[in-house]
Amino acid sequence: MSIGATRLHTRRPVFALPTDDADTYSDGIDWIAVERATQGEYNGRDLTENELREAALFLRRHDVSRVAISIQLSVYERLVKEWEAEAGLLDADDLCTKPGCGRARPGTGLCALCLSQHRIQEKHWRAAVAELGVAA
Repeated sequence: MSIGATRLHTRRPVFALPTDDADTYSDGIDWIAVERATQGEYNGRDLTENELREAALFLRRHDVSRVAISIQLSVYERLVKEWEAEAGLLDADDLCTKPGCGRARPGTGLCALCLSQHRIQEKHWRAAVAELGVAA
């Protein structure tokens, strides 16, 4: 094994099961599968959504990039960011600016859902203004 490979291996975060040794399955999550996924030894496509979420959040808490997680677990980076928002791991600057939303935003100020709702409202407003013949 080369020196670079040794360094890379020692930097990898070590996953500890959140349950006692006798119970490796709880709340619909196979913790052994999550552990293997965090170590890159398990295909992400074989995990449930909850297992993927736990593996992704563990890796993000240990400063693994969203790109690396996306590749390792075969999930979208945007989904990883949404899971981070749900878990409270994102700064306020990365959350939707609409009051009460709290979802991750891609950088436009609003999350995808709030942005699409805003565009629909704006489209109806413009149609109403045009119908009335009022200058906007």
